[in-house]
Amino acid sequence: MEAAPAPAMDDAALLRGLLGAVRPAPEEIRAIAIEDLALLGDARALDALATLLWDPNPRIQQAALRAVTLFQHARAEEILANVVRHPRLPDALKIQALNGLVFQRTPTARRAVQDAAVDSRLTAGVQNAARAVVTQWDATRR
Repeated sequence: MEAAPAPAMDDAALLRGLLGAVRPAPEEIRAIAIEDLALLGDARALDALATLLWDPNPRIQQAALRAVTLFQHARAEEILANVVRHPRLPDALKIQALNGLVFQRTPTARRAVQDAAVDSRLTAGVQNAARAVVTQWDATRR
């Protein structure tokens, strides 16, 4: 049986990933660093990933949201639900977040999707996407 990696090594990998995601670099490099944060699976990265949702580059925003969806964690669920509800984030991110909520597999995530389907503050496109996610969720439960 393999020994668990030393916490210092985990911390160093997390720090390298965080620095790669936020420091000035070509978007491809930053997107790869963001994906690496998700692959580490360290929930301490979630707050930094949430901050990257406000990056001016849409590709970085999408990469950060994709990374968040790979975590099954209460904070990831909270971030995804907040994206759906936020009035200033683009609909494309909201729809991506709705699809990510399915993978949280919790009653509260399902409720967030159901609420989005009937939330009149959201655009028709986002509401329709939420309805589609509810249908998909129901199909996977059978």
